[in-house]
Amino acid sequence: MTEQQRQQQEIERLQKKIQALSKAYNDTREELEKRKQEEKKTRPKGRPSTSAEKKAQVLSLCRQGHSMRSIAGKTDLALSTVHKIITEASQESKRVYVYMDRGRLATIIEACAITQKVHIINFTDDMLSRAFGVNENPGWEDYNAFMESRCMPRTRYGIREELKYMGIDVYDPFQIVEKTSGRVYGDGQSLERMNPEWVKKYDKIRKNVKDAAEQKEELKKLLEENRGRRTSNDLDY
Repeated sequence: MTEQQRQQQEIERLQKKIQALSKAYNDTREELEKRKQEEKKTRPKGRPSTSAEKKAQVLSLCRQGHSMRSIAGKTDLALSTVHKIITEASQESKRVYVYMDRGRLATIIEACAITQKVHIINFTDDMLSRAFGVNENPGWEDYNAFMESRCMPRTRYGIREELKYMGIDVYDPFQIVEKTSGRVYGDGQSLERMNPEWVKKYDKIRKNVKDAAEQKEELKKLLEENRGRRTSNDLDY
């Protein structure tokens, strides 16, 4: 075989190799494109869902007092996403109580465990009848202390047996109030939690009626209407 023939043979071998590599490249590119199209079809529309870990981080920072903008920066989430997470969690954890003194409406207490914020509306000028007395801006610690004040003492003799009888495993003021309506022996006061249906109506009045006096009147009507539908065994508003 002459030198020229060997060179021609080598050129043909390299050409075949290049063709094979080119074919493999094109096949791979087509396969990748096909996968992309399939992913687009199966990918859920809208923004990707936020993981449970991220939501927990957002709520933890919220409880620590960070602003929504600060939380968005720390979690690398959009401000709107942070707002949605906190708003939804706050609505779920919010509790609204009606505090009565001898059958008269004294205070409405709105508390959110997520933001640890408390809002009250007093319906009487009698400081002894109000849930928090002269304190018109109670904090989270004030709220917890008040809830415990509507329960039997932690140190009461036989407390474990009493809790067991109520179906409660540990001393939890919130669970106890659910069972007793916050009634304490020796006074005529009670504390009852609104059910979800009435919380919605309460929220609607709070949102739509801006004048404080008018808002109180509307809330009174709402509560009176509801109490008229209660049975003696119905502890929820």
